Amino acid sequence: MRRLRPYPHPFSCHQLLLFVLLACRSTAEHHHQHKHQPTSCLHGEAAASTHACISSSAVEENDDSALLHQYPLQIDKRVPVSKQQTKLQPSAVLKKEHVEAGAWFVKKPDTHFSDRFIKSLGVKRNAEHDLTAFLSALLVNVMTVFAMLAVFMFLKAKFPLMYANNVQDKIAPETPHEGMFGWIQLSLNTENSEVEKKLGLDHAMLLEFTNLGMEIMLKIGVPLFLILGPIHLFFGGRYAGEDHLSYLSFGNVAPNHWLYWVHPIFVWYVVLMVTRCVYHAQEAFLPRRFEWLRRLPEPRSTTVLVEGIPPEDQSDEMLYKYFAEMFPGEKVKSAYVVKMTSALRAKIASRESAEHSLAEANAKWEKEGKDPEKRPQEFHFGYVDAIKYYEDYIEDLKTQIKAEREAIAGAASSVGGVNASSGFVTFHERSDAEVAQRLDYRSDSETWVVSKPPDPNSIRWEDLQADPTTVGAEHCIGYGLVAALYLTYIPITVGISRLAGMVDMGALEPLWVGFAPSLGLTLMVSFLPTFLILIFKTFFSLKDENWAQYKLQTYYFWFNVTFVILITAVGSSVTAFARTLVTDPFAIFSLFGHTMPQATHFYMNYVVLQWATHSMNMLRYINLFKFLALRSVYEEEDARKKAEPEDQDYYGMGSRSARWNSMLLIGIIFSTLCPPIAVLTFINFAICRLEYGYLIPFAESKKADLGGAFWVRKVEHIFIGCGIYCILMIGV
Repeated sequence: MRRLRPYPHPFSCHQLLLFVLLACRSTAEHHHQHKHQPTSCLHGEAAASTHACISSSAVEENDDSALLHQYPLQIDKRVPVSKQQTKLQPSAVLKKEHVEAGAWFVKKPDTHFSDRFIKSLGVKRNAEHDLTAFLSALLVNVMTVFAMLAVFMFLKAKFPLMYANNVQDKIAPETPHEGMFGWIQLSLNTENSEVEKKLGLDHAMLLEFTNLGMEIMLKIGVPLFLILGPIHLFFGGRYAGEDHLSYLSFGNVAPNHWLYWVHPIFVWYVVLMVTRCVYHAQEAFLPRRFEWLRRLPEPRSTTVLVEGIPPEDQSDEMLYKYFAEMFPGEKVKSAYVVKMTSALRAKIASRESAEHSLAEANAKWEKEGKDPEKRPQEFHFGYVDAIKYYEDYIEDLKTQIKAEREAIAGAASSVGGVNASSGFVTFHERSDAEVAQRLDYRSDSETWVVSKPPDPNSIRWEDLQADPTTVGAEHCIGYGLVAALYLTYIPITVGISRLAGMVDMGALEPLWVGFAPSLGLTLMVSFLPTFLILIFKTFFSLKDENWAQYKLQTYYFWFNVTFVILITAVGSSVTAFARTLVTDPFAIFSLFGHTMPQATHFYMNYVVLQWATHSMNMLRYINLFKFLALRSVYEEEDARKKAEPEDQDYYGMGSRSARWNSMLLIGIIFSTLCPPIAVLTFINFAICRLEYGYLIPFAESKKADLGGAFWVRKVEHIFIGCGIYCILMIGV
């Protein structure tokens, strides 16, 4: 277990960054206006990099060199002449009256935000008539939410075992109330402290994150929606034209409008309010974290995990002797070196599989009334009696397992051999275990590495048995595969969508046309956690199933940031986007400011879509299908246990934390540009609190607990989102 910071990483320096950069922007604009009079320019700092303002003198003289003659130029859509989009060629002639009619904002062709690629991902720019499409989507998703909840209440009454799983295991905070709507009362009345006692701190803090999301969106959303929104509507100049969905948004503000100087006030408000809410929530978390540490049971609380044991000390006796010398006075209680048991684990897995097959064969025979003439037959190099075959096979495996265990026990006394380079040391007192974790034992940082042990129920023994000489190479392969997945994410997504667009669905073509463009993005977002978990478990030493989820939370979050929140800025090429940031870091401001505001309608629809997604999760349809299939073979209680848990790749703590983090960041990052998004995000977290307030304590299986590690990482990610928000607003 890693030691957690008492407070989030001090990324709050983004407040100072915001102040300095806004001041720089103001100075740059002031300097540019004096230097290039009578030029009209929308962004002063942009002219220093990839943009250029055309002076009226250059226009009158038809100076092609002033028009960045080596490329055709394009006028920004926010600054048209006579409300028309205009393109300039190198030989174009601009008249002075054109410049005086509006603020020209000339830029090089956009190499990132390609409409063709973005539409292939299911993302499109803001456009007219989006209001009608949004209202239709809103209506459909609201109806879907209520329909899913109605189906959930029906299924809950028909299959109570699957929707009150924790009640059956006697770990639910309380017994569910009778009636169709009793779950609502349970969800709203169950305290997080009760969830923490029964299920662990991570589960409680996951629900607490929904409360934090609602608090942040309420405190920034109400002023933005009720104050900034009407300001955009009545004083922005109606620049949105027929784009009615943008009337409350920044898209309704005309270029060079005095409202540009009002927005920094709201930016400061958003940053300070988010920071205040996060630190307030963190102060409430710390006592719970300390209490969790105090409640750790023995021997976990008095044990340390030791990795990198030198070959000469790889035995139980030598490990005990080493720590007894380091901690004299009978402080060490016991020491155990992990044994190499790959062959033993393979035999145990074969026995468990055979026992499962035997149970199925017996269930089939029982359905036939145990008629001796109808005993189930299976093909194993010829048709044999399945029940007898598996009974004999299991007995043979038990003999092999016993012999393998005796061989391991006999070889364990020798140094090396079956002894691995990892082990556990248990102390009599917890204070000694805490001291042991803070000592440096050798100058080599890879030997005698002491840390907190994982939960005994979720240890990945194969990782502790890994050969330390190959771990480094496997890590390199793992990082390479993650990088390859990162670089090929967009091409794969676009390829799937294009293949889907080529399919002729006949009579269903009208429906398919609306679904096919976003098919690639939908599939990649759904399967991405599975791909990442597969890489992590294959090539990384995780030692604990929960640390796999913790690692997934970080990587999945950054994938969501790059390919959901920043997709319009990244465009068709991650490498081109990265190259731009490396060669011209300050271009990030104009890049974000020029691309991301054009897709606020997409994010409004994206947030609304999540409402229906959360409601579908209430059905637990995958677990239900497994239960119905297994019920035909096993007793209902056994079928329930085998149908659990839910898929941890997508529904696990890390994956769910990353998605919820991304939703909160969408609400924060786009709140000032589009105040209605804050309201929609608040509703999203309200739905999460209602639905997962029942699912997590009463239905979903209990997971091992890391004591708030996921919460701390989510809080750090919020501050990263605030940094993105500041960069975006400076660029705008």
